[in-house]
Amino acid sequence: MDLNRKHKPHERVNLPNLAQAKPAPVRFARLGYAFDGLRAAWREEPGFRNHVLGALAMVTTLLVLNPAAHWWALALLCSALLLALELVNSAIERVIDHIDGQRHPRIKAIKDMSAAAVIVASAGVFLLGIVMIVDTLA
Repeated sequence: MDLNRKHKPHERVNLPNLAQAKPAPVRFARLGYAFDGLRAAWREEPGFRNHVLGALAMVTTLLVLNPAAHWWALALLCSALLLALELVNSAIERVIDHIDGQRHPRIKAIKDMSAAAVIVASAGVFLLGIVMIVDTLA
């Protein structure tokens, strides 16, 4: 697609026919990379292990209290997002350490902000758990 080309207002732009498009083949072998990443995070990242234990505590709380379905959905979604955010934080830190092992104020700020995102999400999941418990027991 030529992005520099100017279309006249009355000119019709040809778009692909999505109804006839074939879906991309599913490549289950690529899932192996994701599982390798999970294994590496579990082995090498204490923060990830702590968040997995927190997610297991959340699931245990859900099983014991058996709250309404919306609490299950919120708790599981937030726990999964927290684990994903911890993985992204770990990846950012590793890339930065690999590229530039030197101490630099801007690099420190990037790593600190990434870690802060995990802390904010952790606090949100914790508060969600508290509200869920209070609501279920009330």
